[in-house]
Amino acid sequence: MGQILFSYDTVLEITDGFSSKNVIGEGGFGCVYKAFMPDGRIGAVKLLKAGGGQGEREFRAEVDIISRIHHRHLVSLIGYCISEQQRVLIYEFVPNGNLSHHMHGSGVPILSWEKRMKIAFGAAKGLAYLHEGCKY
Repeated sequence: MGQILFSYDTVLEITDGFSSKNVIGEGGFGCVYKAFMPDGRIGAVKLLKAGGGQGEREFRAEVDIISRIHHRHLVSLIGYCISEQQRVLIYEFVPNGNLSHHMHGSGVPILSWEKRMKIAFGAAKGLAYLHEGCKY
């Protein structure tokens, strides 16, 4: 695996102890926190929900596959953490919020149809890469 293995203590440090002020999203698989990496980059730390039934070997295999995915329309994996407490994935941070916020957020300017089409084409290109072009 070419990704960085982070200690749980480092993950706690870069997320300020999973501070609620760093929450940037939440979904079915867990919560995502903004992280301030030791090298100055900003990351997105996905703290996976416990009870997923995934063992360490399966998690490492998934990290190995995810780490091979490189496309301009998909976020890249920076690293991961496996501890007794948690399973964590650390991705590159993409600024400007998420698509849902831009489509439905209050106080956000409505996206032009041209911009919506660019987003749709970018998403389609990323999906096409995952289904046809990615050799993992």
